[in-house]
Amino acid sequence: MLIWLPIMIYGTTVALGLALGWYFLSEKRPPRALQALHLILGFGGLEAVMLTTTKVGGSPDLKQNATIALVLLGITAVVGLFAGIMAKSHPANMGTILAAHGLAGGTAFLVLANWAMNAAG
Repeated sequence: MLIWLPIMIYGTTVALGLALGWYFLSEKRPPRALQALHLILGFGGLEAVMLTTTKVGGSPDLKQNATIALVLLGITAVVGLFAGIMAKSHPANMGTILAAHGLAGGTAFLVLANWAMNAAG
């Protein structure tokens, strides 16, 4: 169960991110609670991934996979924060920034899912 906790957290975070993306594309303002939950689950999930990957042993390839997932999740968090900071001053660049955030987050989720499947056996 410990291995699947980060997948459940980040699965929820990805679903919330997709909902936020839908709001962005439909040019509607998303509820602040949805944004806050996405942020909290993103950072909470990052901590859960760090703790889980250190507790679960495995081959060096498995640890390298976990490291790649952590780096991608860190990049995703930084780009997401950058998008929030830049939203008002550079609204023309928001699409590009959010696309980079979504691409990094989606890739990180897939790498994390691959790690979890290999770590579970």
